[in-house]
Amino acid sequence: MLRRTRAGYAGEQRVDKEWQEIYLQHAHYLLHDVQLKVEGGSIHQMDTLFMSQNFTLIVEIKNIAGRVDYMEDNHQFIRVTSDGRVDGFRNPFDQVKRHARFLHRLFQMSGHHLPIETIVVSANPSMIMSPTFLSQPIIHVSGLAERVEQLFQQHQQVYLSENDLRELSTHILKMHTPTQWTLDIKVDELKKGALCSKCHFDHALRYTHGKWRCSNCQSIDNQSMLLALHDFRLMVGNNIKNAQFRDFFDIDSEKAAYHLLKKLKFEAIGENKNREYVIPTNLLE
Repeated sequence: MLRRTRAGYAGEQRVDKEWQEIYLQHAHYLLHDVQLKVEGGSIHQMDTLFMSQNFTLIVEIKNIAGRVDYMEDNHQFIRVTSDGRVDGFRNPFDQVKRHARFLHRLFQMSGHHLPIETIVVSANPSMIMSPTFLSQPIIHVSGLAERVEQLFQQHQQVYLSENDLRELSTHILKMHTPTQWTLDIKVDELKKGALCSKCHFDHALRYTHGKWRCSNCQSIDNQSMLLALHDFRLMVGNNIKNAQFRDFFDIDSEKAAYHLLKKLKFEAIGENKNREYVIPTNLLE
């Protein structure tokens, strides 16, 4: 998930840089990473929304390497890597068409009739498009300036005053709802406990007689428990209860877990069974 997000962000940065090099005399607004939530829960996330007095352009950015084919009849977007692996992707043409239908309704409701154009921009120069893309609205990022110029030649009529354009853009920004990133990690799917670094984290340490001992190589490592708690904080939550601590580290004794947590001197919140221990952010410092 992080890898895909980083790749997408890098692609958007590359296209943003191209926008900065495009000189336009026309009044316009560039809205980046616009996310609009509609009644009923559906979401329209647009990488870039270019708004002018003559037309609006929805830009979907793809940062894909390899040969890409498009099966129009099946609405399938396929990438073939250099090692022969075949991957399927969500069809970006259907995405931008869906966004265009939504914007069309939105403009109508606000009393405006502004032409809406769509384009898919490849931010990766190593993406090779097959001839199946010839009739599709897709270009490499280097052709963005020329495409915008062509659209202004195609749409010479002015539909909005500068004031209307500003108000419409402001209205869309007010509708924008930032992405809320949440990780849905189930504790039962994790490799629990303090893991032995000498065994490449393949084996867990058991807490016996006040020490953490590897079940495989029998080495003692009291620092791995802190690393595991750090991971717990990142993946599960900032607070941990005695029962969670025992489950995560496979400790049978509630009393032993209590003394371990007390020894760590974590801030405690609540009383008795509701007591939670706050795992500090600087635990490994």
